Amino acid sequence: MKSSDVFDNNFLVKYKFNLSAKEAILYFVFAVLFPFSVILSLNFPNVILDQGTAHRIFYFHVSVAWVALYAPFFSMIFGILYLWKRNLGYDIISLSMAKLAFLFAICVLFSGPIWASSAWGVPWDWTDSRLQSFFVLVISLFSYFILRNLISDINKKAVVSSFMTIFASVNSILTWGAIRWMDNPGNHPGSVLGKGGMDPDMKLTFWISILSYHFLFLILFSIIYRKEKLDFLLEELRIRE
Repeated sequence: MKSSDVFDNNFLVKYKFNLSAKEAILYFVFAVLFPFSVILSLNFPNVILDQGTAHRIFYFHVSVAWVALYAPFFSMIFGILYLWKRNLGYDIISLSMAKLAFLFAICVLFSGPIWASSAWGVPWDWTDSRLQSFFVLVISLFSYFILRNLISDINKKAVVSSFMTIFASVNSILTWGAIRWMDNPGNHPGSVLGKGGMDPDMKLTFWISILSYHFLFLILFSIIYRKEKLDFLLEELRIRE
């Protein structure tokens, strides 16, 4: 597979490190919205009394968890597109999504026990179905990178990675459904969008946080995707030498 199969022949000439107008707007909105959402979550909404200040991590934990759950699905879509089209450009997008999924999943694993210690009295409940399914998701994402690094042939690597994204995506769906399909899901609260909902101040803060972390997701994707494209091209140049 040649670089021309992924990028046009003038890629080195066209590729620049300056931001496009759309990227500049994205970065500007993020620079304003993200700090605002963090300050808002730490000061504006009321907290659940029996959890105290630790409850404020909810706005971080749930926001990154959403990305951690659907990023594997996007990774799978582009993995399948690679299997269909055999274009390594799709593999690069799939890899970038997988890296983001793993990054946000690690954030969930660190923030979850902090909230759980306050809400449940223990940092980890081994009887909770969502926790166990999410842990399996993290392991599947970690396995994705282990297998990818063990394979030297770039096309075989892309094929194996594409099938691994399917496995990770199934795990993300099972994690999403753990509190919806299980009769006894454990201590984990139900869907935040379910019956009862949230107080107006919590709901406003929640959606602003969700929006800001999605901007973070887009920015990180643009950075990681750009890096992966350059790594691919540099590797091909090294092979040609």
